[in-house]
Amino acid sequence: MLHTSGRELEELVQSAVCSASNHGILLIVETDDPESQIFLNTEPVRRALVRSGMDIAPKHYEPAETWASTEAALEKLDAITFYEHNVGHITPLIAENIRMALEQHPEDEVLLAIRKAAEANARNWNYIAAILRRWAIEGRPEELDHGRDGTAERDLKEDRSDQ
Repeated sequence: MLHTSGRELEELVQSAVCSASNHGILLIVETDDPESQIFLNTEPVRRALVRSGMDIAPKHYEPAETWASTEAALEKLDAITFYEHNVGHITPLIAENIRMALEQHPEDEVLLAIRKAAEANARNWNYIAAILRRWAIEGRPEELDHGRDGTAERDLKEDRSDQ
């Protein structure tokens, strides 16, 4: 879109606006002028348009591309990209460590370990490697098998020596 101009750019912008309108993001209001007015489709904007006397009945254009589920529309992140987005910068050594971990563990397990480290604000590879070693010794985390948390949790009713 950035390297287009003229009629092609106009068609791309029109298509994007129509798609945003069909998804309920934008509100296109037809007026007496040959040009339509475009508004952000929020409750305060719709109330203001009704108060001003504008007809805000939805106008449907071409159907927008849809997916069976939102997950199908999302690009699946690989472990290295997931690490970069959730933990920090990727160095060649960390990338190699992630590749080695993927050879020894299933990808979903590595991704879960990265997520657990980020949630614990322990943003380093050593913490993630320790999680994976623990899971290798104690077995696959329950979260992957049954939808529960894969980390051990302290029993709150246990007798604590510090009390």
